[in-house]
Amino acid sequence: MAKTNKSNSANNIKFNVTFGELNVNTMPANAAVLLRNAKKRIDGEMQEVTEFMAVEGVRRASGDGILLPLLALMVADAQERNGFATAFKIVVVNGEQIETKLTAKSAFTRWLAGNVVYKTDSDGKLKNALTLDDGLLLRHTNLNVKKTSPLLTAEGEALSELLKTTAKAIAKQTNLRSAILAKAESMYNAAVGTTTEPAPVQVPESATDEQAA
Repeated sequence: MAKTNKSNSANNIKFNVTFGELNVNTMPANAAVLLRNAKKRIDGEMQEVTEFMAVEGVRRASGDGILLPLLALMVADAQERNGFATAFKIVVVNGEQIETKLTAKSAFTRWLAGNVVYKTDSDGKLKNALTLDDGLLLRHTNLNVKKTSPLLTAEGEALSELLKTTAKAIAKQTNLRSAILAKAESMYNAAVGTTTEPAPVQVPESATDEQAA
């Protein structure tokens, strides 16, 4: 069997999305990976399995580098669904405009229920890449594109810059809770005059013996 070239060169890393089952299907290399638990009928019985969505295109191991292809997918999903709703928003019957309230359900936002973004290495092996603070889920970040986001309508260079900046912001947001708590503690200690107790001075045993003598 021919060996696949798994070079980390940026020219060999392309965008692609792969779905599969953990420990059953092979994951692609250089991908941002989200996991979710699902129930599946196997041999006539319902069993819980772990599914994955792997978004290839990770060119840098930094937080924003891992998030960028995933964010691009979520923005494309939001833009297409928004366009769908706009295109079918109104029908005219006998001169009367009727709002259809038609929407397109996302096939991707359900993957934002967790709090970890994994990454595969050049061999397709899963690594723990970004873990959000306790209480924060991926759907609470800007990966969940809102209707008011400029990402919905931006194009060209503006969209590219917004994607890169938003990916950096999401990476920063992953540990924002910890940063807030640390800052709050520092502010509180300064306000009440709390100081760190100095470490006790260690007296050598020989010196203690001489004083006793």
